[in-house]
Amino acid sequence: MAQLVKIQDYVSRYEKNLYHYQSLFMRIKENRRKGFKTDIGEDGRKLLQKEFRETLFQNQMKWATSTVREVSNVDQKYNRDQQLQFLTQEIPDNYFLFYEPVLRVKSAPVELDVILVGPATISLIVWMKGEGIWQEAENKRFWKNGSSEQKETRLSPVIRLERMNSIIKGWAEPYKEQLSIQQTIIAPNAFIDLSNDWRKINFVDKRNFKEWHMRIVNEPAPVKSQQLKFVSEILSIGVTNSLYRKDPLQNESELSFEGI
Repeated sequence: MAQLVKIQDYVSRYEKNLYHYQSLFMRIKENRRKGFKTDIGEDGRKLLQKEFRETLFQNQMKWATSTVREVSNVDQKYNRDQQLQFLTQEIPDNYFLFYEPVLRVKSAPVELDVILVGPATISLIVWMKGEGIWQEAENKRFWKNGSSEQKETRLSPVIRLERMNSIIKGWAEPYKEQLSIQQTIIAPNAFIDLSNDWRKINFVDKRNFKEWHMRIVNEPAPVKSQQLKFVSEILSIGVTNSLYRKDPLQNESELSFEGI
């Protein structure tokens, strides 16, 4: 399960002490796993593995939105966000996830899409929801869904991706020998029909989504020091809005995952 380090402008334990919490997450996850009994359902799938992931996701949300002394006002849509759940539950824990983070860029807050930092890559991701066939419109600033009855049109995800890249590439420059930037547009339930695109963009759609996912799942490298340094630097420019708790927790263990 990917380590969820930042959502929106919410306070995160990782931004307080990344090195401590990333190692603590690994230990707690293993302890939690041992506590779950695995049963096999009628469909042959492991029942309490699903429960384990769902429980861990809810606890990750706590880590990404509160600390011992502070708490953020969280939009409850994130607790039901299937895209966020997939990225946390189905990506290995040697990856760090920034989900719609708000960063300070020239003193102004800017909301990005998804940043997934692995041992060797910095994946900048724009996620396209819905089905159909996405194509570039005549006005290349927009994409159209050619199979939609209502001919849905959206601002081109390439624009959002290029904005992310322009912001992140400067921070990634010192780590370019160890971490390469990958720009990716993902439409897991649709098709992307673009021809002769000269930009270095990975298009992942219904045809190759599983292949993309398996490449990440099979990444064998452990968390690396340069990876942590980069994540720490991006956390340092994150915008945080939070309130002090009326009754601060006495110690860190009170905020640890349930049952630990």
